[in-house]
Amino acid sequence: MAVSDHGGVSAAARALGLAQSTVSETLLSLERLIGAPVTLRRPGQEAALSAAALALLPHAQVLIHASEAALASVTSAHANIIRLGAVESASTFLLPHALTAFRSHWPALDVQITIGLCEDLRRRVQRRELAAAITVEGPKAALDRDGGSSRMLSPARLSLFVASRDTPGGIRIKRRDLARRPLLLPDPGGAFYTLMREWFAAADVQPRFESAGSIDGVKIGVRGGEYIGLLPGYAIARELAAGEFVELRVQEPLPTIALELTTHDKPIEASPLEDMIHCIERASAAIH
Repeated sequence: MAVSDHGGVSAAARALGLAQSTVSETLLSLERLIGAPVTLRRPGQEAALSAAALALLPHAQVLIHASEAALASVTSAHANIIRLGAVESASTFLLPHALTAFRSHWPALDVQITIGLCEDLRRRVQRRELAAAITVEGPKAALDRDGGSSRMLSPARLSLFVASRDTPGGIRIKRRDLARRPLLLPDPGGAFYTLMREWFAAADVQPRFESAGSIDGVKIGVRGGEYIGLLPGYAIARELAAGEFVELRVQEPLPTIALELTTHDKPIEASPLEDMIHCIERASAAIH
């Protein structure tokens, strides 16, 4: 289903928060089970589903929906699991503090975290597979969905940075100068890529974007010296303070971002979900 929804194996892996090798091995296991290919390789393109896989797809949807219904019945009966979705940066830098506070109030509750891309996480909230999701959005997108089931947690900022050995101190440059070296982002399908592509297009600049697959991947690439990294400022605060990275000061303001929380329905007052949201809001304010 993920390959069908996202158009390829690598995109499916990103949406599921899994390594591509894990998804590929799962698909190979399915091929061995049915005795037929489930993907078709296309030179220079993502793999497509085979005729056998397309025939299986509606049955897979029925099975997954039945599984979700079964889990939902148990969860609603015991009310001891909260399923929360988050983008990688929120999961790494925001949730540890929020969950520590939440568990001090609700020690018997289990919180299950799903990491994925913004659009997929919001869609899973709509399907009630997740109780809530934390995503990174442009401020206008957050404003457009404000009210009802979405709220902005806090504004944030994007940061462009290089290894400290590349420059002895902070450096101020122009937007056009950024096209001289490739920009390394966590994910080509994420919100950062869309915002930066529009920001460069406004000045008729065409930089080279590359994907590292994760926040740690971006940091490793920048340490190698070839790339300019792009991450939320809170994701590199420790490295900047230690002098490992140097932030580039661009004359033209970078796009702003916001952490956004989406729920399907308004949380019940004094419920565990409402308390978790309050813990997330306090942690979000603290990291900024």
